[in-house]
Amino acid sequence: MQDSDIQARLSALKAQYSQRLGDDLQTLTAQARELSARQSVLDPAMLEKLRQGLHRIAGSAGTFGYAELSRDTREMEMWLQTAIESAVSPTPPMLSALHDRLQSSHRLLDSIATAGVSEPQAAYDLVSGDRPIRIAVMADGDTDSLMRSLTGFGYACRELSSGETWHEWQPDVVIVDTARAESATWRDRIAGIPQAALILLSDDSGFDARLQAVRDGAHGFFAHPVDVPSLERHLRQLVSLPQQDPYRVLIVDDDVELAEHFRLTLKAAGIESRVIDDPREVLRGLRDFVPDLVLIDINMPGCSGPELARLIRFDDDWLRIPLVYLSAESDVNRQAQALAQAGDDFLVKPIDDVALVAAVTARAQRSRQLSLALARDGLTGLIKHPAIKELIEIEQARSERTGSEACVVMIDIDRFKSINDTHGHGTGDYVIRLLANLLRQRLRRVDHVGRYGGEEFVAVLPSCSLEHAREAIERIRVSFSQLECVAAKGTFQVTFSAGVASTLDWQDAEALLEAADRAMYEAKQGGRNRTRVATSR
Repeated sequence: MQDSDIQARLSALKAQYSQRLGDDLQTLTAQARELSARQSVLDPAMLEKLRQGLHRIAGSAGTFGYAELSRDTREMEMWLQTAIESAVSPTPPMLSALHDRLQSSHRLLDSIATAGVSEPQAAYDLVSGDRPIRIAVMADGDTDSLMRSLTGFGYACRELSSGETWHEWQPDVVIVDTARAESATWRDRIAGIPQAALILLSDDSGFDARLQAVRDGAHGFFAHPVDVPSLERHLRQLVSLPQQDPYRVLIVDDDVELAEHFRLTLKAAGIESRVIDDPREVLRGLRDFVPDLVLIDINMPGCSGPELARLIRFDDDWLRIPLVYLSAESDVNRQAQALAQAGDDFLVKPIDDVALVAAVTARAQRSRQLSLALARDGLTGLIKHPAIKELIEIEQARSERTGSEACVVMIDIDRFKSINDTHGHGTGDYVIRLLANLLRQRLRRVDHVGRYGGEEFVAVLPSCSLEHAREAIERIRVSFSQLECVAAKGTFQVTFSAGVASTLDWQDAEALLEAADRAMYEAKQGGRNRTRVATSR
């Protein structure tokens, strides 16, 4: 959906909400008039119905630009809530005053409609994946090794000496080696680069150096010798490269117009979301959508937000997902009670669009990081051994069912034992992370990469012919062999050997994996640093 389409739908939604708001105020005014005219004991259910109507407007009107109306209805709701909880029924004169105030709110709505609704803030800088990420490196010394490594990962790198200007080449990230660049020079120059993330390198890894980096506005800090895989992983997090799937948010709210506004607002910021207005459909929505975060309204008919949160927590599969209450409830004690019942956080309506996006992004990011930590290899962040074998079985079954071709690649780092013996196990881990990051960077979004064990990796390439798989792995093999690895004893280069097998040539997943493994060992025996294709017997 294009940004212009989203804005058009938001405008249409606002007009629809304005119409509904007028109808709701008319209904509430009639309810208050009926209650004020009664001489008998007031029905608690009618009072609660009136309070819920006020609560609904208080939580939604501000989002659509009716901030004053939201405040007024919130005050009326709190007054009525106090009266209900004190068990002292409001007197007819008190309800008559409430009726008059609702009439005033209706007139306020009419005056706003005439003057025009104020637009909520909704401007976001969206990351574009249409070009390589640009990285400027600033230092008065040798940067060739770092730039070659980053170029190998697919970044567009440029060294900028102290005398150069940025011209038309606006970098996305600036890496400054503070030990090799004059302080006054680089600070002045980066001030003229709008929206570029800053990463500082330093010879000093102590607290004071890191604190100074924070004060300089840095988004990352690395001490020499620089761990390039860690740096590259941090770069991907900073620039949100397109291989990261959008965050997914499930919105549970019976106010359909407000929930749709939230959905479109999140969509404009690159966040996918789905709206459920019936709590009974939540479990199905969780299974189908698998969200990173669930936003839950507290006040819903038939099932409250805290009750729904506890129901969701019955299932171990959803224990890791943050459940965030989004409600007009501003009473701190009631918020605490709700959080004590399985909730993780509380956002108060009305919430402006920018605050909503910021809050959702931060919490969804933490949720995904936790999920990755649990499901992936701790050293590389790749899929663990059991999961990658399951993916191979899935692709083999799909191939048999549809006749489509997929490929499995087994990869093993050459002479890895000698790397550990010569440079130490820490450097060996560094090399493993280096290859893991390169595989993740260079393969397609639909492909899967896992760490099979030690220095072995497995890649699963759906909808890919044997020849295309071989070509893709060959390109990665060449790039990896050209990267410089940094160790205490100096720099060195590493290679890998790979074997490729096709689902069309083997009857089951186990045979497919064994074929790729045999082809990889044939590459080892053939001299290493090469790719072999498995042939069916």
